[in-house]
Amino acid sequence: MAVPSAKTLTVPGAQSIDRASALLRWIAREHVSGIALRDLVARTGLDRTTAWRIVSSLMNQGLVARDARSGLYHLGIEAMAWGAACMDRSPLVQACRPVMKSLARLSGDDVFLVLRSGDYSHCLHLEEGAHPVRSFALNVGGTRLLGLGVASIALLARLPEDALAQHYQRHREEYQSHELGLARLQRWAVQTRARGHSQIGAGGVAGVGLRFPMGSCGDAAMSIIAPRTRLSRARSEELARSMKSEIAGMLPQLAPMRAG
Repeated sequence: MAVPSAKTLTVPGAQSIDRASALLRWIAREHVSGIALRDLVARTGLDRTTAWRIVSSLMNQGLVARDARSGLYHLGIEAMAWGAACMDRSPLVQACRPVMKSLARLSGDDVFLVLRSGDYSHCLHLEEGAHPVRSFALNVGGTRLLGLGVASIALLARLPEDALAQHYQRHREEYQSHELGLARLQRWAVQTRARGHSQIGAGGVAGVGLRFPMGSCGDAAMSIIAPRTRLSRARSEELARSMKSEIAGMLPQLAPMRAG
């Protein structure tokens, strides 16, 4: 996904903010593994001294942290605090609610919004259709391993094969408690990539899920879940097409600023 150049100006006099934002986006994208100053310089087009000064200022504000051993930069505590503050009035929920309401009216079934958080998926919001399953509301606010849920499978499928295998090994015991082996997760991921959406039925429940990008470095997904008797394979494909169309119209609101 493209990240704006630090040289791109959107508002007169906002050059410093634009540069700091570009650096933060790259640090956010590489948060888990960390990113070196030389790579920040290469990716933003800033000179080394300017990049170092801005990153040092971000560190002073707690938005960025530098690993003392590796010298690599990661997001800091204050960045996490900002993200946590958003959860009480999630901008993602605000942006997605009209689409979710539309899909709930169209399908008559429950529509979920899920956010990827590392190895897990977090259920942010539910819009009930005309035929709600009341127990589904208990999922809102819950966190599950990637792959344990229709929307979560759509998120899992984004992982490259080697990353998926490593993810499974980290959580083998919990997956095995759900009678899920690596081969099945890999099969679901392959099927999801081929279809462009996840689709599964188990235990009397069926659903379709679709992943979409959030900002410069995040992933989210929506799913429509219903009793299996209401969600045939043909209807699942029809609802998946509707989801893709509705979400495509919403994506510009979720995209990061683009370079001109």
